[in-house]
Amino acid sequence: MKVRDLMSYPIATVRPEATVQQAIRKMAAEKKGSVLVARDGLLKECLGIVTTSQVFLRIFAEGRDPAKVGVREIMTPSPLVTIDLDATTAEAAKLMREHGIRRLPVMKDGTLVGIITSKDLLACVQ
Repeated sequence: MKVRDLMSYPIATVRPEATVQQAIRKMAAEKKGSVLVARDGLLKECLGIVTTSQVFLRIFAEGRDPAKVGVREIMTPSPLVTIDLDATTAEAAKLMREHGIRRLPVMKDGTLVGIITSKDLLACVQ
């Protein structure tokens, strides 16, 4: 099976000037576990990713105010580990294991077109 068959799209994004609170609201509204940080929706210029795990560890566990912290302070910055749209799901699983991550942005010709998660990969083992 190919990554394109399981990936999620559209991608939830926030601008680099956004606060963590805005990122949390975006994740909640779109029912996503992460948001990609990009300038004006320019997905060729992805600056990083913010996940719910980062929010818990770097904001709530430290008692910080998400309304006063910018996403740039907690995001995993680019270059991100990514995968090609036509890669296999086995390749995606291998990359996730090797890098200890649960989300892989999906690329086509240098542009982000989706995201595949470990949860998505579990769907193909039914």
